Amino acid sequence: MSAELGAGASYVIAEAREAGNVGIYRGSGEVREGLVQEILTQIPAEKILWEAPQKAQQLYFIELIGCNVNLGNIAPTEVIAMEAMRVGLRGDTFHMFLDKANS
Repeated sequence: MSAELGAGASYVIAEAREAGNVGIYRGSGEVREGLVQEILTQIPAEKILWEAPQKAQQLYFIELIGCNVNLGNIAPTEVIAMEAMRVGLRGDTFHMFLDKANS
């Protein structure tokens, strides 16, 4: 990723494939959190497009990085639901916005 950014790429992709079970995920779809944390120590989050085809994966990155995280590999039929999750209009992330309002 560092080499690609150094060569002039604007963004780099954290691979997951269509099923979300390789690269930054285990075969079960679980996030390889240690790998993600290691990547974030080397590469700015705003330069990474995280492939996150599964809802739990999308939620993980929204909670970790914030609602403006770069997510990719989202099924067209899931885009509206994912965007609703980003802005706290779903039960998964509603608490994130309540916590900020109470601060």
